[in-house]
Amino acid sequence: MKIKTYLILSGAFLFLFSCGKNEKQLIEENAPSLAVQSESPKAVEKLIFKKSEYIIPSDELDLSLLKKAAENLNIRYASIKTEDVSSIRYNDNVTFFVISIINKSEKAKSNEEDLGNYYQRKYLFVNNEDGKILAEENDKNLGYYENDGLRAAKTYVLKDLLQLNDTTRAIALTTEVYSNSRVVMYSEEKFTIISFDGKKMKKVLYEYPIRSANGDSNGGGTYQIETLEAGISISDTQTNGFYDLMVSKIFTYEDAVEADVENDIQQKSDLKVKKEFQRLKFDGKTYSFHKDDRSRFL
Repeated sequence: MKIKTYLILSGAFLFLFSCGKNEKQLIEENAPSLAVQSESPKAVEKLIFKKSEYIIPSDELDLSLLKKAAENLNIRYASIKTEDVSSIRYNDNVTFFVISIINKSEKAKSNEEDLGNYYQRKYLFVNNEDGKILAEENDKNLGYYENDGLRAAKTYVLKDLLQLNDTTRAIALTTEVYSNSRVVMYSEEKFTIISFDGKKMKKVLYEYPIRSANGDSNGGGTYQIETLEAGISISDTQTNGFYDLMVSKIFTYEDAVEADVENDIQQKSDLKVKKEFQRLKFDGKTYSFHKDDRSRFL
């Protein structure tokens, strides 16, 4: 279904998706062989999150270590958007960073406008002593030009590590991708899990949608909005060596009609809810899933 979104609906979407982000902002305010070993492992929770708005991000940030890592990457520390940095101490020897780098060398122009600087999203595992880069990877899906219509917000690292089996811990990330357009509104929050064996990182789950919204409006008080909220927990059952992930989905549909006295139309609002469940199984490489863009009500 082609989305026809007007300014009033854009405001509604912005409100819906700013709730979770504001909570996150409030929370923020208030050697390879050794890399997989930890004498003081972090606590691991079975329930990863019930809803995206309840996600608690990591508040760890070692800027001195990040400066060492920047030197080892041969990049200027000033080119890192420090306000968009997220990190977590993986174990006693290793720290994980998500950084956004202003890459002026990638600056480009389209036929119509200057796209501006390019913001590159990079994942890093670094040694806690000297900032040596143990593993790095660019996420091309989260890179964007500053004047482009589609942007990726800050990537948040969850506060707790995940336990994928008895010996494998992983890092959980969430990122919102949204449209910068005032006419067409698009927003989707995605969930990623990264494992690390001391030498290589691996995205065992990549960009699973946990929050989204779409709909249309007449530009007034009549509109239709469908939203998705997903929660994820870790099962006791293993498939190919990793625990299954249990996903609960709640689809909410709101149909509102504004009053029109001249045409004898009364104001009304209809709310519908549908629940679905999904089990994600590890296939030996990743937690594979079929991307489902179907609307349940629209």
